[in-house]
Amino acid sequence: MGTGLLLGVLSIISVLLALAVWLWGTASSREQRQASMQHAEQRLARGSAGAGAPSGASVAAANDPPRPASSGRRVLPLDGLLQRAGLQTGWKLPIMLLVPGLVLSVVAMLRLGTAWMFPLTLLLYLLGCWLWVMRRTSKLRAQLLHQLPDFLDNLVRLTALGNSLQAAFQVASMQTSAPLRGLLDTTVRYARSGMDLDRALALAAQPYRMDVLKVLSVVVGVSVRIGGRSDQILQRMGDFMRDLEQAQQELAATTSETRMSAWVLGLLPPASAVLMAISSPEFFQPVLHDPLGHKILLIALGLELFGAFLLYRLAKSL
Repeated sequence: MGTGLLLGVLSIISVLLALAVWLWGTASSREQRQASMQHAEQRLARGSAGAGAPSGASVAAANDPPRPASSGRRVLPLDGLLQRAGLQTGWKLPIMLLVPGLVLSVVAMLRLGTAWMFPLTLLLYLLGCWLWVMRRTSKLRAQLLHQLPDFLDNLVRLTALGNSLQAAFQVASMQTSAPLRGLLDTTVRYARSGMDLDRALALAAQPYRMDVLKVLSVVVGVSVRIGGRSDQILQRMGDFMRDLEQAQQELAATTSETRMSAWVLGLLPPASAVLMAISSPEFFQPVLHDPLGHKILLIALGLELFGAFLLYRLAKSL
């Protein structure tokens, strides 16, 4: 029983450590987002003060500067992750995903009569949800990368007809389909609220964490402030993005078998153990109550963690 309690504590510690690593990794992006929002509010406050408004309205605008449309509600820690996966932001979806995991964990705990099955089952379920979200994130990024060259071609065509870059950007965004349409609509909404087009694009593209969007915002900023042949630069960017998409597709096709094998080999042992324990608890009881079974579980847990780390390094190196 003491070893089972130790396994439960180790599972809880693993979940907490994974959560701490994720929060630490997203801390910099949250700080950048907050700094960008403060910069946008300061610009809007200066614009309101210099627009010739009445003195009382100017003071009120300085004390309570207008905000972009998307900052009307509080930004939650999971919003960036959900937005990158093309899911609805807020607490509703995470709660809907967490409830089945809690139910499954309670069933596993009651089925085997040991408390350590609750954190273990919940950890495996959360890992499966994480893989599903990462799969959606990769798919959304691929779709954005596929749509960006066509958007840039349309932008180049509109600017060649004599439109300004800002006007061409708004018209081209209305002719784009989802999922890129949502990002462009957010950029146009920020720009209409008084923000520079490059800053608006950088702020709207922050949750997606794509380098091509950062480069595009820099090119747009240089074109707006300095001028020059922006159509040539955008055309070259479109050609580069097509080459990048083709290279990524070839790399994914080459390494897909290795990456899938790594995931299957890493998740198959713990998933099989949980399913065996739930379906046939009598068969699994000696492992939970005998001292030798406790040692086997600890050895299996150590080997699983070590093997998962090696497989992760192997898949990451490709």
